Amino acid sequence: MDSTQGDGAASSRRSFLSSSLISKKGVSDSTTTTKNDAPAPPPAPLPVAPSSAVEPTFEPVPDVDILTQTVAMSMKSLYGIYGIELWCFNEGSGKLENIALSDDIEGGTVEGLLLKRVTQDADEINRKYWNVDKPQEAFKKLTDKSHKGYLAPEPVGPGCGLPGALWSEIGKYATNGLNGIGHSNVSHDVHWREVDELADDPDQPYDDRLQNLAKAGFTRACGIPFNVKNFRGMVIYFANPHGDPEHLNCDVNKQMIHHSSQMIGAAAAFRPAQEASEAYLQEKSHQTWRRVKIKILTIMRFGGSLRAKKRDGPQASSGDVEKNGKRRSTFAKVHELSVRVRKDFKKTAMQAKDDLETKANRWVSKMHGGNAGIPPSFTWTQTLWSFVGVLVTHTILSRLNSFIMTETADTTKLSLVLAPLGALTTLQYNLTPAPASQPRNAIFAQVMALTVANLVSYIPFSAKNAWFRSALAPAIVIPAMAKLGITHPPAGAASIVFSSMKNQWANMGIFLCGVSITIINAVLINNMSDKRQYPTSWPYLSRAKAKIGICKDE
Repeated sequence: MDSTQGDGAASSRRSFLSSSLISKKGVSDSTTTTKNDAPAPPPAPLPVAPSSAVEPTFEPVPDVDILTQTVAMSMKSLYGIYGIELWCFNEGSGKLENIALSDDIEGGTVEGLLLKRVTQDADEINRKYWNVDKPQEAFKKLTDKSHKGYLAPEPVGPGCGLPGALWSEIGKYATNGLNGIGHSNVSHDVHWREVDELADDPDQPYDDRLQNLAKAGFTRACGIPFNVKNFRGMVIYFANPHGDPEHLNCDVNKQMIHHSSQMIGAAAAFRPAQEASEAYLQEKSHQTWRRVKIKILTIMRFGGSLRAKKRDGPQASSGDVEKNGKRRSTFAKVHELSVRVRKDFKKTAMQAKDDLETKANRWVSKMHGGNAGIPPSFTWTQTLWSFVGVLVTHTILSRLNSFIMTETADTTKLSLVLAPLGALTTLQYNLTPAPASQPRNAIFAQVMALTVANLVSYIPFSAKNAWFRSALAPAIVIPAMAKLGITHPPAGAASIVFSSMKNQWANMGIFLCGVSITIINAVLINNMSDKRQYPTSWPYLSRAKAKIGICKDE
């Protein structure tokens, strides 16, 4: 799409406002968007009248706050960006809240998306290439407040919707992130997420706004956190998936994205402080004028000026003051110290009480639930694929279990534990793209869970307290899976079962064979469907191929 088409689309009511900001400063906006969505050249400098001594002025731009100006400058210098959103984490409610980024043309505020340009999927100029009706309808729901189905950005909890999902992924950076603007150890990597994959993920809570973002063409997004003196949040950037990925992911553009996020976060943190300061100054001015008014009225009433009364008697000399200070008793000093301690303790107790009430209110509000909807059900076709996959897999596993039990009935009495494998097939055929369903998680988590369960069985418990093994094994395995990034629910079940079994090591090998069989079947059956892919990646295989390729090049 050429530059004139992009500029026409971007002139809508909710489009990017950098041109209006520049015009308020007295500079004409003559920049256009290039074909590759590259940053426009800077405007010409303001003409300065000839003078022998021109003193610079530092007056702010009228009617435009610092956040709007910061967003305008940042967006103008970024490549391949459709728009941005700003979300702040509310410490009281524990939810992410959207912050309006600029003033609307009609006098209100623009909430939700601030657009630099319309998505190509919803652009009217592309109607001759594809059907734009559905993307346009979704686009209007996200951007047009007058639309009957307008989706306002409601507060969301962590893990819900696109903001919650991105916040959960960057939580460790947002929690322990910048306590200021810069930090030398902060990486400038930008991790783009495919929004349509999140929208289609059955493991993701259903969210109308997430679904419409994917339909409208906002299919690539990333969240960059900021933390300005405990004012925490993130800036969500929506990238053009049809643009040049090399330019989008170049070091200069990624560095600009990170620094823009910190500047926007600082401007957002500055806004409430600025409003409080203006209110304070206004109140002080009002009080000063009130005092002056009272004095003027007093002078007019009594016909004279107010004079300060003279103090009775001569002022005490410095020597007298020293003598009086030395006469202070020890009891008075102890009394003052005790009063100060009581005040500090009372202040600390009140602060602890307020913190406890805030945490209790947040705890209660979380129990009320969030705004997530009911996840969509499978179609009959996808249900049939799940039925076929589970039937074939468990037919093989049940037959294998029957064979093992028959062959070892007179000796070791081995068996294939089927219960955790039922949980595994549930993940593989109903939550196919979920991270917990992937082979990497299944294999490593099961190996760790079975090893821990078998080792726990060697702890010498009495017959009365042997039940504690079934509590200790999952207590070790489940947090360890989360720490290692291999969370797999069936592994937690397997740790309970194997912690109280006999012949654990032999049964462990048989069980791992069953896990391998379920993975092979899931790979073969799921990939027959056009709507499924399993696994989503083979990370170690991809790394091995890359290393082999490097060795060949050398």
